[in-house]
Amino acid sequence: MARPESRPALSAARSSAIIDFLALFPERGFTLSEIVRATKINLSSCHAVLTTLTDCGYLTRCPKDRTYTLGRALIAIGQVAINSQPLVARAKEAAELLQKELGTAVLLTTVVAVEILALVSLPTASGRTPGMRVAERMPLVAPVGAPFLAWASDAVIKAWIARHVGPRGEKSAAVWRQAVALTRKRGYQITLRSPNAPAIATLMAEMASGGRVPDYKEEVLRLVNSFDRELYQPETIVADDLYDILLISAPIFDQNGEATFNLSLIGFSTKLTGAAITRYADQLVRVCLDVMRADREPPRRAEVGTG
Repeated sequence: MARPESRPALSAARSSAIIDFLALFPERGFTLSEIVRATKINLSSCHAVLTTLTDCGYLTRCPKDRTYTLGRALIAIGQVAINSQPLVARAKEAAELLQKELGTAVLLTTVVAVEILALVSLPTASGRTPGMRVAERMPLVAPVGAPFLAWASDAVIKAWIARHVGPRGEKSAAVWRQAVALTRKRGYQITLRSPNAPAIATLMAEMASGGRVPDYKEEVLRLVNSFDRELYQPETIVADDLYDILLISAPIFDQNGEATFNLSLIGFSTKLTGAAITRYADQLVRVCLDVMRADREPPRRAEVGTG
């Protein structure tokens, strides 16, 4: 007998939308009307959800200016979540190690539904950031997120391409498939700096400072869909040539064989030679492999004395 399809719980969806929105802007609070405008939840429903979340400690309401921020209960939940996700904890340690040893900005991301979510964001010593802050989200729309798709099924790749609604999406499909295949062949992705990169970084900075908040999702999606055909990934890497690198990314697979996480080196201040790119990529891949090996090691059993 077929199982009935589950219907979406509106209250749960609205709660998560509000928490996700507030997580994007942790330095400031938002009024009821601002949250309504940003999340597109109707006023009465939004007020009811905000009240419930506040009562549970998931949100905090400032009585003076009537704004909402994330609550203290989420701090405890976040700490428990890290403890229940050993692969994430190991990947976080790996990101910190790479930042220290290579001096680059490091970003750890994962996929949630059809979005890329930043889990760890580490800037360089000089303050160059990875471009995404913790809890920020980017739509998983071609050509963004190729390292997550390189080991996916053809159906998943097809859906990723179909989500792109730009004017050249259909013509770009073959290019994106070729780039995904190249990522899979190498075991990592190299992304050259593109003209769109400053626009995305500027938008993210404006979002973080509170500007253009109400339509942030639409703005990010608009920029992604405006990307040109190329994935800005070199087909060949010549040792002595110089490349303007945006990022080098490698996957971390979970125990089900899914490329659940992506570890990226970002924030290169100068162009890199092909030889330097290869060295960075090799170290990144080795670190990712170490994380996966540790995740697959059986836990050590405590020895019990016989005395």
